Amino acid sequence: MLSTPPEDKNRGTAVALATAAIEEGIETYLYLIDDGVYNLDLPEINILKNSGVRLFACAYGARQRGIPLNDQAIFSGLVTLSDIIKGCDRFIALN
Repeated sequence: MLSTPPEDKNRGTAVALATAAIEEGIETYLYLIDDGVYNLDLPEINILKNSGVRLFACAYGARQRGIPLNDQAIFSGLVTLSDIIKGCDRFIALN
């Protein structure tokens, strides 16, 4: 989960962790929440998505920030995030 804007160092950490996981064949999810939804337009996030990362974004957070809901990610709510957390072996929150 990434909740910080693109200029925060957490973006690079999230991209590096997701890239490493995908390269190891690990099923990987990235949920963008709060200011993390501003990362949707970044080329490296699109590369992750095209590499197999399952990309989710908070629909409420996107609407609050004027980001249109589109096919860049699966827009959902906290129930989806909760299900992701329940279903994974490891969860990392970058706040």
